[in-house]
This record gives sequence, C-alpha cells and structure tokens, in this order.
Amino acid sequence: MAISKKLVMIEIYNYFKEDESSVLLAGDMGFAVLDNFLKNHKNRAFNTGICEQATMGLAAGMSMSGLKPIVYAQIPFLVMRSYEQIRYDICEHNLNVKMVGVGADNYFHELGRSHCMDKDDIYLMSLFNNLLILDPTEESLASDIKRMFEYDGPVYIRAL
Repeated sequence: MAISKKLVMIEIYNYFKEDESSVLLAGDMGFAVLDNFLKNHKNRAFNTGICEQATMGLAAGMSMSGLKPIVYAQIPFLVMRSYEQIRYDICEHNLNVKMVGVGADNYFHELGRSHCMDKDDIYLMSLFNNLLILDPTEESLASDIKRMFEYDGPVYIRAL
C-alpha cells in the first residue's frame, strides 16, 4: 500500500528548502500538505490550477532552463490528462522533472471513478523511456526520496 502524501511531501521538503533551483508546481490541491512550500518559498512554489497539460509543458521549460520542477497533482489528472506531455516533453528529452501523483490505491474513490486509477498509473508510466517510478513504503521513503533527487531525469512517485 502506498504511503501518505503528507509523509512524502515532508521528506521532499527537506531537499526542496535547501535547493534554490527547485520549484513546486501544484495542480490546485494539497494545500495543507504544501503549506511549508507555499508559505516559505513564495517565489518558487505555485498553484498552476487545473491545467495539467500546460503544467507539464511549464515544468519541461523550467527544466530546460536549469530549474528542478516538482509537479504535484492527483494521479488520474497527472497521468491521463498530461500523458502526451509527459511522453514527448519530459521523458523523450530525459528532463529532470519530478512528478508526485497523489490518490494512489483509489484514495479519492468517494469523488467518483474519474478520481481513481487502480494501479493503471504504474503500467502507463512504465511505458515511457528514461522514467524512474517509485512507490514508497514507510520503510523505503527516505531512500526513495533520496534516489528521486539523485536521479538525473524524470521521476514519477506515487502516494496516498
């Protein structure tokens, strides 16, 4: 079972706060989990709204200009709505974009089937070149996040 988004983002924040080139792009959600990012780093933490394709294009451009974007969004919208941009804009260019998908294991099932993916996200993302996929547990969280930041290329990490 996937680990909570709060624990994932706490671990990511430890790296983010130390690296001025890291930028957070949040897909209009997760604000309680993202408070440290948004309050303490207003110049590099942004709510990009409900426009996943554009957010991935923005992340690709940021990466190409030397920034290290982290995209945070619900799994079905991150994966399905921006699938083409992930493939062509990010993975085909092996860009250093980190994608955090939340709502694993149908966590948001009460919002309807449109907010669920079972484990299809893992299958779909595994089709891409250069993409490292991480599904951390409590035991592997620290090492998985370290691995994410050490990997010079696109990473998809999933959380509840």
